[in-house]
Amino acid sequence: MTGRLRRTASSAALALGAFALLAACGDNDAGLTRAEVEEVVRAELAAESSASVEGTVNPDTAAVPPATAGLTRAEVEEIVRATIAGIPSKAAPAEYTQYVVDSAIARYETQGLDAALAHYNRPESIDGQWYVFIIDENDLVIAHPDPERRGLDVKAWVGTDANGYEFGPDMLAATEEGKWVSYVYRNPESGDLGSGFDNVELKNVWVTKRDGLLFASGWYIDADAFTKQLVSVAVDRYREGGLEATVAYFASPGSALAGLETTVAYYNAAETVDGQWFAFIGGPDGTIVGHSDPSKIGGDTRDLFGGADFDAAHLTESGEWVEEAESLRVYVAGYDGYVFGTGWSRDELDE
Repeated sequence: MTGRLRRTASSAALALGAFALLAACGDNDAGLTRAEVEEVVRAELAAESSASVEGTVNPDTAAVPPATAGLTRAEVEEIVRATIAGIPSKAAPAEYTQYVVDSAIARYETQGLDAALAHYNRPESIDGQWYVFIIDENDLVIAHPDPERRGLDVKAWVGTDANGYEFGPDMLAATEEGKWVSYVYRNPESGDLGSGFDNVELKNVWVTKRDGLLFASGWYIDADAFTKQLVSVAVDRYREGGLEATVAYFASPGSALAGLETTVAYYNAAETVDGQWFAFIGGPDGTIVGHSDPSKIGGDTRDLFGGADFDAAHLTESGEWVEEAESLRVYVAGYDGYVFGTGWSRDELDE
């Protein structure tokens, strides 16, 4: 396990134990006894104390009381305060998704597989649009809040989306470093998890391998929200590292958006979206310096907007929508003379 993953999983385990213990102290059924969740937290603290000998964590953790000392509610609340700052907001869905998966791995590593399966097979484990599913060494779904999915081979229909895209093999290629896989699926926030085509949305899933098992979760991408997020991330990346770093980020397997490249191409070909999705970066001289369709690089940025009213000189980094009747909907932002944009256009604009 890398240092980053070790620290993330450790924090996830601490938060997991702390929140469960606080819930157990109240009226809600946390699914664990107080003794069980105390053991989770104590075990993780003990592990961090041992790790400090190797210099991987703060040596001060070696002063943690022995496991037999137990934890008071005040001590648990202190753990909560120390870990909650590291829990991503749901407003940052990619980071929150990775945290959900890290938490599932932490639960598995501290409580065992049976306890993890018991938890994530419960409908109560669904957190808004987030839920965890686990795939075993035989490519079978062994944890999922929908019982109809359990025991199925992810290479079969359960790993094929409403458009016929077989995402199962892409999931099975995940390593301990993790990867993004995107497909369309039903959103539990807008309907149940059963079969059918109602409430089907584009989903971006983070998959990580541990001990031969695959742990996964994802979020459903609202088209407008995703479009604005993409532009915002592009501006931030440019601000931090320049044009080359921005292009490298979106090409990286670790990028929250990297998994969308092949999927969007598939959906465009299958005419799933109303028009063609594209993303681009325009240079200060009006030349396209980056585009989801490489053949357009070097062209004129203005050609991407057809007859829409577009003025790059007045763009700000806060961004704005550019629309042309029903033929174009693009969100654009300007920074340092560059134009960052993404959206949809009908085929006739690209001819």
